[in-house]
Amino acid sequence: MFRPVENGADTRSSSDSSLREEYQVGGCIRDSSDVSIMDEYDVVVVGGGVAGVSAAIQAKREGCRTLLLEKGIMLGGLATLGLVGIYLPLCDGNGQQVAAGLAEELLHLSIKYSYNDLDPYWLKQGEELLPTSRYQSAFAPMGFALSLDEIIQEEQVDVLFDAVFSRIIAEDLFDSVLIVETKAGRVGFRTRVVVDATGDVDVLFRAGAPCIEADNWLSYWGYTTSMKQIRTAVETGNVQDAVVLHMLGGLADGSKAPDTAKYKGTCPYEITRFVLAGRKLLLDQIKDKIGEDIIPLTLAAMPQLRTTRRLSGLYELTTGDAQRRFADSIGCIGDWREAGPVYEIPYRSLVCHETPNIISAGRCISAAGGAWEVTRVIPAAAVTGQAAGCAAAMAVEQERAFADLELRDLQERLESAGVITHNPGACD
Repeated sequence: MFRPVENGADTRSSSDSSLREEYQVGGCIRDSSDVSIMDEYDVVVVGGGVAGVSAAIQAKREGCRTLLLEKGIMLGGLATLGLVGIYLPLCDGNGQQVAAGLAEELLHLSIKYSYNDLDPYWLKQGEELLPTSRYQSAFAPMGFALSLDEIIQEEQVDVLFDAVFSRIIAEDLFDSVLIVETKAGRVGFRTRVVVDATGDVDVLFRAGAPCIEADNWLSYWGYTTSMKQIRTAVETGNVQDAVVLHMLGGLADGSKAPDTAKYKGTCPYEITRFVLAGRKLLLDQIKDKIGEDIIPLTLAAMPQLRTTRRLSGLYELTTGDAQRRFADSIGCIGDWREAGPVYEIPYRSLVCHETPNIISAGRCISAAGGAWEVTRVIPAAAVTGQAAGCAAAMAVEQERAFADLELRDLQERLESAGVITHNPGACD
């Protein structure tokens, strides 16, 4: 049985002494106020990014009463609030599609109310075409947000915005209460199982699961426009030409850029510094040109951190696992950084024994180094989210811990939903 963490365990290194002192100012208090139980669900998904949306949709499609909790007021996470408007590839870079199911469904939703640069090959497979680029596309983040609203409502998933997860209280194996901060105060939601799609394993961490933290380099994505870009868009008839995406700071693969500091994505002080420093990067680049030449179009509404805290699960995916076949694979993803490598994602990287009724999804699954870079992006979030939602439904139906589910049953359900569970080119 797992335990709630009452006061938020501090996993920062001893070198963070100044931050540790800031946390301890004023001592600690214990809040013993009553919490009203607002509702009961089979599955509660915490985090409304791509992983959370995928998990909630799949759990609902499997017949579970499902609640999706989101601390902001928009679905999509980094893809929308974070302005990461590039749906990275569903293929291996050599013309072979490796990710499908909800990962593919959401790619097409990302461009439903948006511009796109999707290669026609991927829309017209079967005709005599050859791919000239990977199965990926740019999209307008706000257009994607609108399409996510639409599908969640069509699927009849319950959604609660402006709801911040606080802690979990386990009363029994399949009877937990999630404590959530809302405008109405602190409330509870009773649930049988939980999908942690927070991006930072907030639920698993506070339930006592083993977790690992990583550093982040400063990076910032922001959009601008200008009269020059608008004129170009008028000439080409393509609204995308009116928008410029600025990718500043750290390199696209998450590696260190020159003269950038490290930031902890689990410390509120460092998150604040990260956000302010990122916006300053953009302002420093454009402020001498603001006016007719250039204006900021939109700014990120969440920290654009890459790797903060993730689960230390039953299996840790690494770069050495590229092209490897896993008997418990729940889906495949290509390496967005280069053509060729394909990763099967083992179910064991989503779970641990310490938290039997909580499963992870998205960028916080158990993956290290370069494999963490590969699994932190949109396609992997959709793949792992769909698998977590399906596993959640099975855990409810069978009243079994996540780590004890029958994996072939899970794979068959995912395959029937269009998921590619194994890479044809994988080796045992």
